[in-house]
Amino acid sequence: MSEIPERYQPYEPTVTLGCVNFQTAWADKPANLASIKAHIGEAARQGINLIAFPELALTGYDCSDDVCMHQELAETIPGPATEEIAALTRQHDIHVVFGMPERDSAHGDVRYIACALIGPDGLIGSYRKLHLGPPPIFRETLCFRGGSAVPVFETRYGPVGIQICADFWMYPELSRIQMLKGARVIINCSGSPDLSPDRRAYMTQQTGARATENLVYAATANLVGQEKRTAFYGCSTIAGPAFPRFSNIYAQAAGREEIISATLSFSRLHRFRNAVAVEDIRRSKVILQEFMELDSEAARPGASARAATAS
Repeated sequence: MSEIPERYQPYEPTVTLGCVNFQTAWADKPANLASIKAHIGEAARQGINLIAFPELALTGYDCSDDVCMHQELAETIPGPATEEIAALTRQHDIHVVFGMPERDSAHGDVRYIACALIGPDGLIGSYRKLHLGPPPIFRETLCFRGGSAVPVFETRYGPVGIQICADFWMYPELSRIQMLKGARVIINCSGSPDLSPDRRAYMTQQTGARATENLVYAATANLVGQEKRTAFYGCSTIAGPAFPRFSNIYAQAAGREEIISATLSFSRLHRFRNAVAVEDIRRSKVILQEFMELDSEAARPGASARAATAS
């Protein structure tokens, strides 16, 4: 009897997942696109099936103090960059996730921090970052609008979830939602800056935690190197259960530009899910009721004042 549930049996039983520690050329979209394409070619030569690039890999992350360079460089999805990447995914029979500034096709002055997912048959979909970093440390809210959906995307390896940086680090409910929607792989396209001495431990801890909490494979692709005003630390990580261990780091990068990869077995993943029986024991109705009560409380007049007094 197969350990893989019937709903997942049509998909490939394994996936070789890759992440790129990626260094951008700030505001130089042609150079970054050329580098992304070169890394895709190398990933294909290494036998990687699904390769992930970080947040805003197409353009670089930083905004100047006086102007948002993404205002000029943002593209629609689909658009010129996704068309070029799609030509490579067809050629190499590979799936690619990469970060870019997206221009809203209906409202040209609205931009999102987005990730496009492209497979051998073309564009599969895109994800828009929900939680934007505010000033003074970050400037995302000066350039972008937050997204409004938590989708999963159908691939030959099963449903895949995508998140962007703070979505993944600070809001674990998004990973749970994507797992409940069927994702067994969750990809975090990150632009995590080099702000803390425990940065490598944080990357390991949080990527591993999202994987363990949800019994999924989780992967973070992070920027690396110096941009206009921000330095990034890399340390891209692939984590997940490895029966009988709840948490395992399958691969982790250092602080330089490089590709990491791991071949992941869905049979091994489901062996753990079957043994722990999380789906059978989860108290979903209780959890949902608690969320509904929290939402109801927050909506009442004076809720913020009461919370401030209580704290």
